[in-house]
Amino acid sequence: MCAAVLLAAVSVTSCTADERSDEARAFEEALRPLGEAKSFRMVGEFRGPDGSRTGFDARLDGHGACAGTVGDAESLLIGERVWTRWADSALPEAVSRLAGDEETPELDPVADPAQDGRWTAVRLLRGSYMVTTLPGEVPESEGIAPVCRTGSLLAEAATGAGDVVSGSVTVRDGERLRPLSRTAGPVTVRVYVPERSGPKARLGDHRVEAEYRVEGGRSFSVRFSDLGEPVTVHRPDGEQTVASGDVMAVLRKGGA
Repeated sequence: MCAAVLLAAVSVTSCTADERSDEARAFEEALRPLGEAKSFRMVGEFRGPDGSRTGFDARLDGHGACAGTVGDAESLLIGERVWTRWADSALPEAVSRLAGDEETPELDPVADPAQDGRWTAVRLLRGSYMVTTLPGEVPESEGIAPVCRTGSLLAEAATGAGDVVSGSVTVRDGERLRPLSRTAGPVTVRVYVPERSGPKARLGDHRVEAEYRVEGGRSFSVRFSDLGEPVTVHRPDGEQTVASGDVMAVLRKGGA
């Protein structure tokens, strides 16, 4: 028998003949098209443990590769390697994040590069893709990889274990939506479905809204679209590159 669940601001879970709650069925039906589609687009933002927010727009090919933008950088993932290239105007802040600075310091354009690791790193990265073999030395070096992997995890979340609970109705873009959440260990997956109709009504335009949260870590808010549309990801062959290890070595030397 399926047990009822009572939580603050969360509704009582109701049971069906197949021993899954109505909430679990709606949760799984909302996410199942992602797994069936394999390839899709995901747009949204992630928050770091410090509350910082970074927007992203990524397309996954269904075979472990993806490409798009994260913050002010273009980035792509193929296998265990990530290529990331920032706009010139975004390089000082990007280097500051790589270095672990709490604030972005002012760069002295006439400084001796041998004495200023951050300025040297900016020069190394200008116009170049930084190439990282996962896992990166610091999270900021992993580019779009965390976004892509979160998308893959959400595509598989319909088959996960655990109870699903329903939260209070919220209004997004003029539509009343009901959040359905499943928690396993430190990870919570939440999907939004229409308040009064089944999830298929939400998927009529091939869109899914979901969240992926890790306790004490990053959280992702995502809107999925273009389910099943072909995606091709190419290595940036012929482009200028620099290894992330070389960039980090410069930053360590400059901070010594």
